Amino acid sequence: LVMLGFDGYDVPPELRAIAREFDIGGVVLFKRNVESPEQVASLAFECARLCEAVPAWVAVDQEGGRVARLRAPFTEWPPMAVLGRSDDEALAARFARAMARELHAVGITFDFAPVLDVLTNPANPAIGDRAIGDRADLVARMGCAIIDAIQGEGLAACGKHFPGHGDASVDSHHDLPVLDLPPDRFEAVDWVPFRA
Repeated sequence: LVMLGFDGYDVPPELRAIAREFDIGGVVLFKRNVESPEQVASLAFECARLCEAVPAWVAVDQEGGRVARLRAPFTEWPPMAVLGRSDDEALAARFARAMARELHAVGITFDFAPVLDVLTNPANPAIGDRAIGDRADLVARMGCAIIDAIQGEGLAACGKHFPGHGDASVDSHHDLPVLDLPPDRFEAVDWVPFRA
């Protein structure tokens, strides 16, 4: 159930020991783990074999735009907002399939994407152009197309973040956002993409 991160381009001995003792669920790679496509492929191969019973997940945040752990020479994908403006589910699926194929080619098995937050606060410092859009129906349709395409290529997809984060006024990486909204608002807006 636990995914761990680590520093460097190689699996550290401490991570190997933890995986042997606790049979972790997987690892998550960040920019600090990425040097080149060949190195990522080798690292992902090693990481997947940390567990004995089943292969460990090898995860990454590859949304497109500013949240992309794999940079050039990997493909530089546009942010989710660009897809949202197109309002084209077929285009969103093409984007997601191409991105998933590139991830699969280097051994990534889990993508922390897409962002399913409805951008109801345009000044949100953490979400911004990472959101597909500001309408729940649009985010739901496009988000489902992206998830279906990623998973159709054999990767796991993970819609994020917690429903309501699109209305936050502080960056959750630095502070705890508190939303003072009625439950029916969450029902009508923020939960829609996650339910879909």
